[in-house]
Amino acid sequence: MRPRRTAAFLFTAVIAAIILSGCSAKTKPESPEGAESTAQTESFEWFYESFDDAEKAAYDAFRISAERPFDSEPVLLKDKSGKETEIPAGDLAMVYQGFLYDHPEVFWLSSSYNYRVRGSIGGEETADAVSVIPIPESLAELDAMEREFDTASREILSSASTAETDREKATVLYNLLTAGTEYEEEALYDSTLQNEHTAYGAVCEKKAVCDGIGLAYKYLLDRCGIKCILIPGTGDGMPHVWNTVFWDGKWHESDPSWDTVSEDTKSGQYFDLTTVEMSKDHEREREGIALLIPVAD
Repeated sequence: MRPRRTAAFLFTAVIAAIILSGCSAKTKPESPEGAESTAQTESFEWFYESFDDAEKAAYDAFRISAERPFDSEPVLLKDKSGKETEIPAGDLAMVYQGFLYDHPEVFWLSSSYNYRVRGSIGGEETADAVSVIPIPESLAELDAMEREFDTASREILSSASTAETDREKATVLYNLLTAGTEYEEEALYDSTLQNEHTAYGAVCEKKAVCDGIGLAYKYLLDRCGIKCILIPGTGDGMPHVWNTVFWDGKWHESDPSWDTVSEDTKSGQYFDLTTVEMSKDHEREREGIALLIPVAD
């Protein structure tokens, strides 16, 4: 029996140009002494390394804002020398998508963001400052979510601790994630269900859609030192996200969300495929960050 196809949601920024005040709110709290923060986990930044200098400046500003999501003051875009700079506002959506895909550990961020208009070039708005929009409503809620995420992810990772090779680790984590996550289709139509689009939804609530499951898989692989990239595109013509993972010197595509919803008794049928094999029912986006992603041979 073929797997049931389910529509999926891609991160699409809802851009809101605003005039941000200069008053500063409290920033995100530090983790307690002696505790390892999931937010400090080193992530594999494929998209950051693929961006040009202007895009990296915007990415870095989103990174700073993510560390203090309740701060009302926008973060200025600065180049490598520290000089204030600007970027076409239309480029921010790609940069923010790349930032979210590189950093599944910042699960508290909404897919929306704010930017400040500086001027225009050739009739197109430019932005010189950005700020993120947090999902939790308070620092206390965020702190509790981080602790829960850290505990739940450690439990999953412990199951892969005896695996020796990167492929073995990727396989164990893939199977745990697909078997332990419920595909929450309602989140595709209910904008209030934001956690289901994040790694937190898959790891802690055990409910997510394709981007949340893909982000969770990347987070777990990051923790194991294994390179992983999210791929935006379509599955059977519907918006979709899946992964490509690097081991044994090459890339391997996998789609954990389709194996999550599969009604086939054979598990892992979308694990470790080439791009050609995946393209039978998947198609990468033909613009934006998808063009930066390597092919799996």
